[in-house]
Amino acid sequence: MAFGGLLTLGLIVVAVLGVTGAGVGTYALICNRMPGRWLARTVRNPRLWGTGILVAVSSLAFVSWIPVVIGLGIAVVGHTVKPTG
Repeated sequence: MAFGGLLTLGLIVVAVLGVTGAGVGTYALICNRMPGRWLARTVRNPRLWGTGILVAVSSLAFVSWIPVVIGLGIAVVGHTVKPTG
């Protein structure tokens, strides 16, 4: 596979993961539920998790690692912290 083909394949993979992450993050943020059984069992605070995933996916627009680190940190907190109220 030539360099251009490998670059195109990488771009397609990143685009698919970005759209999937944005969709799942938006769904979790708006509906306060997680799609699928596994995510619904493991995520305790779906809105916080969805916010973290959206911040991490936004790093594609900023072309920076800082939003990825911040977003993954927020997503981990969404896994561990129970919602209050």
